[in-house]
Amino acid sequence: MAAELLDMPRSEIEGKPLVSLLADVTLGQSNPALGHAVLSTPPPDASLKQSSKTTDGRSVVVSILRAPSEQNAAVSYCIALSQGESPGPSSQNFRDIVDASASAIIMCDAKGAIRFASRAAGGLLGYDVGSLIGMCVDQLVPSRLKKHHEDYRAEFGKVMKPRAMGRKSKVTAVHKEGHEIPIEIVLTPVNEVDAEIMCTIVDLTEHVATRTEISQKAKELEQLNAELSAFANSASHDLKAPLCSIEGLLSLCLEDLEAGDTDELKKNLEEALLISRSNASKVEKIIELAQAGQAKLHKERFSLRADIVEIWRSLRSVGSAGAVLEFDLRHGDIVNLERAAVNMILANLLSNALRYGDPEKPSHVIRISSRRENNQLQMVVGDNGRGISGGNLQRVFTYFSRFDELSNEGVGLALVRKQIERLGGAISVHSVEGQGTEFSFLIPLEEREE
Repeated sequence: MAAELLDMPRSEIEGKPLVSLLADVTLGQSNPALGHAVLSTPPPDASLKQSSKTTDGRSVVVSILRAPSEQNAAVSYCIALSQGESPGPSSQNFRDIVDASASAIIMCDAKGAIRFASRAAGGLLGYDVGSLIGMCVDQLVPSRLKKHHEDYRAEFGKVMKPRAMGRKSKVTAVHKEGHEIPIEIVLTPVNEVDAEIMCTIVDLTEHVATRTEISQKAKELEQLNAELSAFANSASHDLKAPLCSIEGLLSLCLEDLEAGDTDELKKNLEEALLISRSNASKVEKIIELAQAGQAKLHKERFSLRADIVEIWRSLRSVGSAGAVLEFDLRHGDIVNLERAAVNMILANLLSNALRYGDPEKPSHVIRISSRRENNQLQMVVGDNGRGISGGNLQRVFTYFSRFDELSNEGVGLALVRKQIERLGGAISVHSVEGQGTEFSFLIPLEEREE
């Protein structure tokens, strides 16, 4: 169509400087960006009208409208050609061109009434295009900002210079359904006489979501680095101390060997062997702890009650025969969770409850309860044992925390917390010294996206 109006082959039009087609060549001097076949710098005027001469001297009206690209923030131009009178930004010709673009574009008058909206703008804001026509643009602004927006709009009407918003500060538009959409918007004067303004809108929803995700990942990484630092400090001490003990015992063994004291030699070797085995178990726990947050979830449906009974039977076989387990399971029994992780969590909590029974009390009672709430499994493992002092309570989930002779490697509860967080849950502890301890944790039952 353009080639026909200009009476030129298409090959001669493509790549030709735009100003060479215009009757007023001085336009390229006042708007240098128009002098390039590929425009990279926007001209001062947002909308320009000029006459172009065809090969036979006929006049063709050229309307040039700037519209930022949604993809890379570069500047592109819509060029409408017509014979006779200028079509203007409100003509059907112009509307069809802008409406065909992927950019969300709205045009409003001096009072803020919307005169034109592209299909992309309607889709972004949730309105039919016809519903937007005549609406005041203030209705698309959050209610808390409407009064300020009226003032800003009036001020812009006096200046009438292109302005971009949303790049450095947060700008949102209100969707028809009421929620706010993060946007970047460019205001461009189209007709200074009638104070018409073109608003080119870019949806930043995905950009904001990505930025939020990156920020969250950065916080998680910072927390992980802090944990790794604490872990390295604790591990270096806890692994070095047993090695020093073994070194000392072996030195004694050499002395016993020279003195011919086989009884003492045997005693020291057995002690060294016991320490090395304990240290090997600790290393395995450390490896297990390091890998806890990395493995993918493998969920399956299983009977939680049956597994608790089996765990309890296994723990009872190695001691604490006098302890009693009370059930109050109201979760519906069958759950869809990672079975190995849940069993490890419960085994550690029940083992702790068994180990810290109070010998001065007539009975050692351990309680385990469960229920479903808001698509989550809530479980509580409590006992009437010795309890934990206030000073130690803050360190129960810390790596290698050991409070007395009953403590093992000091890794179990840290591993419990790590596994629960891996499953998307959280754990807390409440304890009163001399009365007992209660661990409570939540695990989501809904399917989680990997």
